[in-house]
Amino acid sequence: AKGAPACEKLGADVIAKLSVKDPIPQSGPKATFGATGSGRTLTVTRKASGEPVLTWQTMDPIIKVVDVYASQYEDRVAVAYTSRVMGKEQTLIVGFDLLKAGTTPVVKDPPKDPNKPADPNDPNAPKDPNTGVAPEDPKVLKAVEAARKAAKAKALAEWQKVLAIDPAHSETLVRIAAIQLAAKQQVEAIKTLETLARSSKPDAIEWLIEARFDAAFSSLRADPKFRAATGLDKKPVSTYERVMIFGGAWEQNGTSCDKAEVRMKVSRDRSFKLNVRTNCSGSIMDLPFKGKWRAEPNGITLILPNRGKATAADEAPCRFEPVGDEDSLHCDLGKGIDFVVLPTRR
Repeated sequence: AKGAPACEKLGADVIAKLSVKDPIPQSGPKATFGATGSGRTLTVTRKASGEPVLTWQTMDPIIKVVDVYASQYEDRVAVAYTSRVMGKEQTLIVGFDLLKAGTTPVVKDPPKDPNKPADPNDPNAPKDPNTGVAPEDPKVLKAVEAARKAAKAKALAEWQKVLAIDPAHSETLVRIAAIQLAAKQQVEAIKTLETLARSSKPDAIEWLIEARFDAAFSSLRADPKFRAATGLDKKPVSTYERVMIFGGAWEQNGTSCDKAEVRMKVSRDRSFKLNVRTNCSGSIMDLPFKGKWRAEPNGITLILPNRGKATAADEAPCRFEPVGDEDSLHCDLGKGIDFVVLPTRR
């Protein structure tokens, strides 16, 4: 759809079927809908699957989506977003009639037993909203925790116990490769990493990137087989690879009274730390931020909750922009905090 929203007078029979209850904010694990904005395109999706419900072409470029609301019966969705109109940033709200748009009404699944652990092999198992990965088997989690705490002499045996439960466990393969390398078993260590490179696990690439910059593998960094196994020389494809390409560190060099110095570190656990520092005529301001980040098709979203539970108002977009032959991240935190960071090369 595109163009300006339309208003029309409806009959009493239609009005009678509408809900008079307040709209339901679409945030948190119970949210049904989500929305993203890119350029002049606003896309409403189903939160659980990411499946597009509708797209709408706005008149002016979208800066960011602020909030999403749904009616009681989930047949209507409203999206609040900011846009620059006639030189001024404004918050606009647009509503969509999903039934008129021809979309399928949402069918609620029957309630599930909250005490029953999720099956990690179930393709319909609930996914982590940030990583998109299903939660691990409790038995695997327990074994991994024990392996992380194990003394150096017992670490290999404990990690092998994890593999006995989950033969393709990504973190375990990296940990075992590090132990093998420390024991001067370079060939075996690379073979273990090559096994991980062939894995279909969603988090395999995350642990391969972790291995690229782990000090435990520093002696292998120039080895062609290590670089091939970890994808060190491969052009990044996914958002995660593009963000974590050199270990997740990004920076903007500052200039006095003109441009802030910015240091941002995003981590595999989807947390980030950000520091914005300005220096003008001896007046120095340091602004630290921290929170969670979420991958998007063309960048990431920083989630900076001021207090309590984060809402869409606490989200700031960072979008990929080409600079020469590499990516930059253009982030807009609002309130005049806008910067472009480049990956920090180690």
